[in-house]
Amino acid sequence: MKRILAVALLATATLLLPVDPAAAQSASGVKDVLGNLWARLRAATPRSTAAQPAQTVTAGLRGTEATESELRPYWKGDREQDPSSRNERLALENAQALADAGRFPEAAQAFDGFLQANPRSTLAPNAIFGGALARAAMGDRARASAGFEDFIKREPGHPLAEDAKQALAALR
Repeated sequence: MKRILAVALLATATLLLPVDPAAAQSASGVKDVLGNLWARLRAATPRSTAAQPAQTVTAGLRGTEATESELRPYWKGDREQDPSSRNERLALENAQALADAGRFPEAAQAFDGFLQANPRSTLAPNAIFGGALARAAMGDRARASAGFEDFIKREPGHPLAEDAKQALAALR
C-alpha cells in the first residue's frame, strides 16, 4: 500500500513540475530534423533494381535480328549487374532498413561495417551520413557530431552536405 501511494505521489509531483517549453521544443525540433534527414538519406541512396524485370524495347528497325541472342544496351558506368556493386547497395539498404525499424545501435554497426568493407565505395559517404544519423537518434550527440563533421570534411560537395550542416546545428 505504501508503495502504491509513493508511486502515485511521485507521478503527481512529476506532472505538476513546470516544463521548460524551450527544452521541449528543442527536443522536438531535433527529432523533426532527424526524421527529415532520414528521408533525404533514403532519397540519395540508390536502390537495387535487380528484382525488377528488365524490359527492352526496340522501335523503327526493318528486318529481324540475325542472331538468336538478345541485344542488351550498354550504358557506360552502369554497374547494376556487377555483383560487388549489387552487394554494396544491398549492405547499405540493410543498414537503412535497420534504422527505419528503429534499431539504431544495429544500424550504426551496419553502417560502420559497410565502411570497413567498402572504404572506397561511391556509397561510403551515405554510410558515414547514416552512421552519424543513427548515433544522433541514439542520443550520442558527441559521436553524431563527429560523424557529420567528418562527412562535411570528406564530401563538401555531396548533395547531403547541407543536411549534415543542418544536423550539426540541431545537435548543438
